[in-house]
Amino acid sequence: MFNLLESTIKAAAGAVSIPVSLAADFVTMGGALTEKDRPYTADACADLVKNVKNVTDPDRK
Repeated sequence: MFNLLESTIKAAAGAVSIPVSLAADFVTMGGALTEKDRPYTADACADLVKNVKNVTDPDRK
């Protein structure tokens, strides 16, 4: 029960962090200035998808 709540909160927080990631990508030119392999937005979207999958997983205990 608490894992479901935790994943739901993480998914909501991930949705809020996407605009921040977009701003970071704009400022750092997609992470090029910080020598990052993936843009911040791609990382934030991947985390969001992972958390949504955790919420909707039917095999959850």
